[in-house]
Amino acid sequence: MNAGRPGRQPLDLLSDREREVLDRVLEGHTYPSVARALGLSPHTVDTYMRRIRAKTGATHRLQLLRLAMADALETGSRATRNTRATRDTGATRDTGDARNTGDTGETRGQAHPDRR
Repeated sequence: MNAGRPGRQPLDLLSDREREVLDRVLEGHTYPSVARALGLSPHTVDTYMRRIRAKTGATHRLQLLRLAMADALETGSRATRNTRATRDTGATRDTGDARNTGDTGETRGQAHPDRR
């Protein structure tokens, strides 16, 4: 699944937008939900997912999840060595993690944003 490029992980082949779509799908969002959040058509999300599968060689979501987990472990070790380009430029990726935002995560009694 390394697409014949030594030293590169399959997810390194993805564009920023493909990675954004993949991250949301792997978080459990549906294609229509991802489409609404990113201002895309569900068909476009499906197209991105087909491109992602073609680039990574994955045939289903579980394989994509395993690749993403391996990439996260790799990224974590690279970040500690300060070799990742996004770290060098100061760019960050919004993970939506409540621990990083100060959000308490209190949503009891509120509708999910996709269902409002």
